[in-house]
Amino acid sequence: MDLKLFKKYREGKCSGEEAAEVEKFLCEKPEETDRLLQKEWDNAPELVTQEDSRAVRDVVFSAIREETGGVKSLLSPKIKRSLILAASILLFLAGGSAVYLLQQNRAEQWTVVNNTRPAAREIHLEDGTVIWLKPGSSVSYSDRFGKEKRNVKLKGEAYFDVARDTLRPFEVLTDDITTRVLGTMFNIKAYPFEENIQVVLTEGSVQVILKDKEKNKERELAKMRPGELLNFDKINNNTSIETIQNTRESLYKGNKLVFHNTTIAEALTRISRVYHIAIDMSALSSEDRAKHVSGFFHNTSPVDAMQKILFIHHMKLEQGEGKLLVKKKD
Repeated sequence: MDLKLFKKYREGKCSGEEAAEVEKFLCEKPEETDRLLQKEWDNAPELVTQEDSRAVRDVVFSAIREETGGVKSLLSPKIKRSLILAASILLFLAGGSAVYLLQQNRAEQWTVVNNTRPAAREIHLEDGTVIWLKPGSSVSYSDRFGKEKRNVKLKGEAYFDVARDTLRPFEVLTDDITTRVLGTMFNIKAYPFEENIQVVLTEGSVQVILKDKEKNKERELAKMRPGELLNFDKINNNTSIETIQNTRESLYKGNKLVFHNTTIAEALTRISRVYHIAIDMSALSSEDRAKHVSGFFHNTSPVDAMQKILFIHHMKLEQGEGKLLVKKKD
């Protein structure tokens, strides 16, 4: 079978006898078809990998056999149309379009980076973006990152220095909101165990979007300016923005614990979860737990940070059996 006859068949220029020959060949001799098509694929090795060629080939022949049910008799018009389409797809391989088709239908593969160390982890993405991932946090990105979109998923806290690209906005996806930027520097705190998500913008501008998962829609919450902190209440879907004084990038890049108007309960829980320290706050009243703390702690152990937070509000830590007890001072 000559490859030129396939092209003639696709273009509808075959005689009745030639068309019958092609249809019979497609159904009865897929191995021979593979051999002929391989000659064409070999002419464009830089566009079509051997793996991609096999994958597309398998998909097409599977569809043909499913359509025909393995019958090798005369083909119905419906089956003929399927075979024409199949042949067209196969012949299109040399132009690279099948590779695009294959990539579009292939499931995305996500790389997950976890930070189990006690210090921030620096991550460099292929577009030039740098992420400082805080302890106890994780970030993931697709194998399609940078091709059409620049999306990453975040659980926990991280500071982003995003490479500017006006054609491909950079998006940070958390469970509830999306932060969309072109190129800027900002910090996101989105721990699953906390009721609030916070975005602090240090440079540039960002758009914060609320995702409606049930309706598959988006709603803009805010466009932020440098020096602003956005607080999103996950329980009530409330958003507030305030201006804060200290937003220098060095505050978020290093191994600092940073709290912006955070309740004592959330601050201690975060330290406990991130650094795997068992604590017991049962002795505190709901009023004590709701007291707020703001500040940052650098070159300080997690336990020392907790002690300083509690000291401000006349509370203390005591060593219990396998855990630290949080109590009011006498």
